[in-house]
Amino acid sequence: MKKAFAFVLVLSILLLSACSAPKDEVLASLGKYKSKEFFTSGGFQDYTDYAKYTYENLDFSGNQYFNIISSDSMDELNNHIEDFEGWVQTIKESEPDNEVVLGYDFDSSVISEEDYLYIYDDPDYPELGSYKVYLFDVESMTLYYFHNNI
Repeated sequence: MKKAFAFVLVLSILLLSACSAPKDEVLASLGKYKSKEFFTSGGFQDYTDYAKYTYENLDFSGNQYFNIISSDSMDELNNHIEDFEGWVQTIKESEPDNEVVLGYDFDSSVISEEDYLYIYDDPDYPELGSYKVYLFDVESMTLYYFHNNI
């Protein structure tokens, strides 16, 4: 009986540890943040996330993900933000009290040529079907995170 209990306990621990959320390597590449605001909507596959992380100081030299915004990446960023805001509006129409709707406060006027950007588009979902956008505003030391997955 004790062996069976021990086996079930060990198996349970292994299964629960396998269910943990995967680490966000892009976010981890920036180190420890000072504060975080995270808003989500949806479930298993269809979900939309918006977050803001503030930092005290960051050094992007050697970071394998982030690059300074260029004119090409600015166009790509604007396309993603426009798509994301469309999803926020869609959520608002059906769930006006949703946390993403209430928490979304991004203002594109914060974007400047000194800011850093990383965009991941999932190749399995063409045309903005699944993406993650990380925009670091140097002036406010804020990382904006936009995720949408249909």
